[in-house]
Amino acid sequence: MIAKLLSGAVKLYLRSQVKAVEALQVKILGKSKQILQGYIPQVLLSCDRAVYQGLHLSQVQLNGRDIAVNLPEVIKRQPLKLLEAVFVEIQLRLGAADLQASLDSALLQSGLSDLWQMILTDQNNDDSQELTKLKVEWQTIAIADNQLNFAGIYQDTSGETRTIALSTGVDLANVHTLCLSPLNITSNLSSDSLKRQLEIDLGTDIALQELTIESEQILCRGKIRINN
Repeated sequence: MIAKLLSGAVKLYLRSQVKAVEALQVKILGKSKQILQGYIPQVLLSCDRAVYQGLHLSQVQLNGRDIAVNLPEVIKRQPLKLLEAVFVEIQLRLGAADLQASLDSALLQSGLSDLWQMILTDQNNDDSQELTKLKVEWQTIAIADNQLNFAGIYQDTSGETRTIALSTGVDLANVHTLCLSPLNITSNLSSDSLKRQLEIDLGTDIALQELTIESEQILCRGKIRINN
């Protein structure tokens, strides 16, 4: 009974945090005594076509185990919080339309800007120094087999609007590291001397077991640490 009530409360909370969501399912497993004491053995969550802070996701599945929360305090109207960090298993699927729609998100634009700077900083040559000064507005993302293709615009020193394109393969070097290769940048500035590979450290809070980029979709499976 307690598990069903808490599952319903979590569903209501999640709906309040997203702009849109379909087929939202939340299942909390555990005995009432355990849950009332703040121990949740397992939480299962799944949904389709979710939109969170402008990010579009076709499918999401989460599986969390051995979760400690301050439920006794929540009953006394205190905010819910984790008592210990927990690793949550996550599976995501994003379609090409999801990525394109997510370009309106400040989160994705910020992430692409950070990625752009990381790529160019790693080059350490005159061409990349010139490119680093550019403020790029990314306008399209396309998915090919094991490759992402980005296109954007920027203004050159004379104020003229020009186009720029970035394409890269994406793979896992290990569970904590993404490998972008081969990197290709096309603009009116020469890019012949650019390095063709970049490794990105995701940190120990993320461990990816699978990353598949195929025509029209991205599949991702791994674990993410949620801190208390």
